[in-house]
Amino acid sequence: MKAGIHYALISSLLLLLSGLSHAADCHAVQAKYGCPADTRFPLHLSFDDGPALQTTDVLDALRREQVPATFFVLAEKIDCGRTLQQCFQANPDTAADGSNCLAYRQCELRRTILHQARQDGHMIGSHSYAHLRYSGLPVELVRSHVSASKRLLEPFFTTEPALFRLPYGDGWFNRKEKAHVLQELARQNFLHVDWQISAFDWDTRNQQDDKILDKVLGQVCSRRYGGIALFHDGVAHQPHQGRLHTTQNMSRWLPMMRCVVEFEPLEYFLQNFKVKPR
Repeated sequence: MKAGIHYALISSLLLLLSGLSHAADCHAVQAKYGCPADTRFPLHLSFDDGPALQTTDVLDALRREQVPATFFVLAEKIDCGRTLQQCFQANPDTAADGSNCLAYRQCELRRTILHQARQDGHMIGSHSYAHLRYSGLPVELVRSHVSASKRLLEPFFTTEPALFRLPYGDGWFNRKEKAHVLQELARQNFLHVDWQISAFDWDTRNQQDDKILDKVLGQVCSRRYGGIALFHDGVAHQPHQGRLHTTQNMSRWLPMMRCVVEFEPLEYFLQNFKVKPR
């Protein structure tokens, strides 16, 4: 019994120390970014280009801090049927279940990670099939990729209509000149979700120290409003690798962000749209 009690005490102490290691000095955070001490701005976190292996680090951080998020997924990263066909083409000795093909096993793992994100209560949307600039592509290809993403992500969608975010924002930023892209999304019953705050975490110049956090809180505090923030958990053209500086630091950044923002669910920012949970 004594050993059990000692073990429980040690476990509790380690858990407490783990929490303290991520505690934030809110006075310092507010002073650094010039934010008022008595105001919290509403913010929702969104992540593009996943799922990746390191998406699990983001999910762990969100779960620990009880923060809701939305993941916009590149459907080709969970197109395991296509991956298995590529395995057969590359190696005729590939097992029927793909068990001896690394690329297929990694694809199945990404599907599992995406399922976990949904189970954790996060919103799931499409980032189309591939990371392309769709406004410059033929309408037929746009239609095909939007449709393929819908078919592959159907089991994971969390809203009706399903959510969509265009890669690069292309087709949304230039929606007046290239209206056909958003028209195709509407035709396939998607709701496009933009962003107001960018972490610019895709830029290698920001992938050091807290420059990504600086970008986000700098925008929030200087503008005096929040919104939907754009991060990346994956890397567009690397199937299994995550956006490492983001995924590795999210657990440390969340408590610091909380000194300035109030984390809100996506519905908070979609009140003018008729979106129903599935």
